[in-house]
Order: sequence, then structure tokens, then C-alpha cells
Amino acid sequence: MIPNGYLLFEDESLLDSTVAKMNALRKSGQFCDVRLQVCGHELMAHRAVLACCSPYLFEIFNSDIEPHGVSHVTFDDLDPEAVEILLNYAYTAQLKADKELVKDVYTAAKRLKMERVKLHSESTTNDC
Repeated sequence: MIPNGYLLFEDESLLDSTVAKMNALRKSGQFCDVRLQVCGHELMAHRAVLACCSPYLFEIFNSDIEPHGVSHVTFDDLDPEAVEILLNYAYTAQLKADKELVKDVYTAAKRLKMERVKLHSESTTNDC
């Protein structure tokens, strides 16, 4: 016990471990509560994770009539591979895109209002 009368414990590995487990859950489709339909491809994810990374999706999820069911969001104008790259980024904080996909990732990041990704992608597309 600490002299102030409470227990303090900081587990620095918990955050990394939790994020890695959330990504594993997403990849296996477990506990996913949102389906993204992107040009005929279905991508599963967790609303809470996406809402933290995308102000656009936060707005959509916040206005859902049934917030406890599975949300469905459709994008007919985005590249499924680009959206998958952004999902991976949301769960790992790492963005890896082949140069052929950079413009599509930028477009998707712009639509989802993912400003940090958009700014980085924008500077990369200007270098091409």
C-alpha cells in the first residue's frame, strides 16, 4: 500500500496487448459490431475502435437508431483495399500501403475524416 492509502499499478504492456487482441478479434470476426460494405466487400470491425479513429464514423454511430445492434455502413465509392489499410491502421497505428494505393488511401482517409492519415498520405501523394 502506498502512504496515501491506495494501490497504484501501471501495466505498460496492457495497452499494446489489448490493441493486439482487439485486432485479432477483428480478424476472426469476434465481437464485431459493425459491417462496412465497401464496393461489395464486407469488412468487420468494432464500432468503438472506428469511432475513436474516424470522426465521420463517430457521427454515424452516434446517430444510430439501434446503438446496441450491428451497424451497417456502405461505401460504394471507396477502394476496399484502401479501407482495409485504414482498418489495420486503426487497430495497429501502422499504415502500410503500396504506392499504387496511396491515392485511394488518401481518398478514404479524407472521407472518414482521419486527419492524421490524410495529412501523411497527402504529403506522400505530392512526392509521387
